[in-house]
Amino acid sequence: MRARTFAAVFLIVVSAVVLQTTFFARIRIITPDLVMLVSILFALTRIRPEAVLGIAFVSGLTVDLLGSSLLGLRAIVFTSAAYIALRTRDRADIGRIATGIWAGILTLAGVLLLVLVGTLFGQSTILGEHVFSRVLTVPLANLLLALLIAPILVRVVDQDPAALRY
Repeated sequence: MRARTFAAVFLIVVSAVVLQTTFFARIRIITPDLVMLVSILFALTRIRPEAVLGIAFVSGLTVDLLGSSLLGLRAIVFTSAAYIALRTRDRADIGRIATGIWAGILTLAGVLLLVLVGTLFGQSTILGEHVFSRVLTVPLANLLLALLIAPILVRVVDQDPAALRY
């Protein structure tokens, strides 16, 4: 990974973690999982797949370290979501709406995996007291955010003004 690409990825991940742990942690109505979304959207870039999985793991581990959940829980969920995103990224190349739906479905899979693994390891309050509403609202919020930020993120990371031009 080139230095400019590394700097862009680092700034995007740090911004996502800071926004997720400060701003979006205080909003209770509809909260996106911005770090998971960024981990999923990195699959659309030209970054090597191994690096995308490493970025997803480190991002999840950072959120785990800043939160009160089991260490490694979000890291494994974000890595799994990024792996599924890498395997299915050709379905998101159709257009902006397809990218949003793709990111929403992958976020739904990630949130369900988070609930499942969290329950298995005794973290029953991983998503708060309204688990079932959050299972629906988090993917919906990520779907809407993916519509807005996917083309911008890919252009910034790939440094290609024509990337995902739709």
